Amino acid sequence: MRRENSTLSLADISSPALGELVRYWQSLEPAPVIPHRQHFNPVDVPQCLRHIVLMDVLETKPRYYIRLAGSAVNPVYQKSIAGCYLEDIVREEDIVDVLSDYEHAVANQVPVFRVNASRLMNGTLRPYERAILPMTSNGTTADKLLVGINFFNVAPHLVDRPVSKL
Repeated sequence: MRRENSTLSLADISSPALGELVRYWQSLEPAPVIPHRQHFNPVDVPQCLRHIVLMDVLETKPRYYIRLAGSAVNPVYQKSIAGCYLEDIVREEDIVDVLSDYEHAVANQVPVFRVNASRLMNGTLRPYERAILPMTSNGTTADKLLVGINFFNVAPHLVDRPVSKL
């Protein structure tokens, strides 16, 4: 069973890695609507790993806990964002818009794709494209998120660089 969402158009995704990640997510066996987290195998999408953020959806509020962030994501924040909450790395003036995409993906168990720009905590305006892909660990609710994010205009020498050396 394939999942479709009118807000997600592969034609609009410019990053080959994000396009591949979305196609891979669509190919996973749904349980019953969205893929089960155990079916996601990072070995299947090595070219996407640097753009991946894995999140837990916590029931209270909900809150989004970042378990892992790829090597093309962390340099943008100038630190490792693993172990942070999404709400703590997004500027207060942007939080409502950002969270609405995540909440829509979780509540409706559908992917959400957006091209946007946001101001980082350090004030830098950073354009990006992002695909939020819901997954489940319990078979019924979207309690995990596979997020692919491609930030534009990141200095190539910063990507894949260990965060501790920034």
